[in-house]
Amino acid sequence: MSIRRVVSFLLPVCVMLTVSAQVTAEQKEKVAKPSEFPCLSYTAPCGKIGVRPVVKKMPQDLSLGDPERGKQIAFKRKKGNCLACHRMNGGSQSGTRGPDLSRYGSSGRTAAEIYAMVYDNRWQFPDTVMPPFGTNEVLTDREIRDVAAFLRASR
Repeated sequence: MSIRRVVSFLLPVCVMLTVSAQVTAEQKEKVAKPSEFPCLSYTAPCGKIGVRPVVKKMPQDLSLGDPERGKQIAFKRKKGNCLACHRMNGGSQSGTRGPDLSRYGSSGRTAAEIYAMVYDNRWQFPDTVMPPFGTNEVLTDREIRDVAAFLRASR
């Protein structure tokens, strides 16, 4: 292949890349608004999706549930799905997005604090990616108590 042919092929490609790399001020402004990017919805951008208010719910009685049931709930994909983000006792193929919960029971947290964090962790960490399981009614009160019991027993 001659140099002339290579240059005649590459020159238009380079011009296209240069032109496409130039971003107008209007385009930059659109990119600077992350709330306009679609997420978790096919119909509304992030900034337009209704979000339930933060709830800090402490249980009236501090009795926790059954740790074995809590483990089953935490590991179920359609329920807690905690392993998607956390390392937990007895779990395999755990995620690394969230903190390691395998020794969470040694953290010194009270039963009420653990319950409140599983119910809706946004009261403590507003920018958390952890779903508010109680506020969004993913888990029932009994299921949250079971998960909290499992976490409290993890040592």
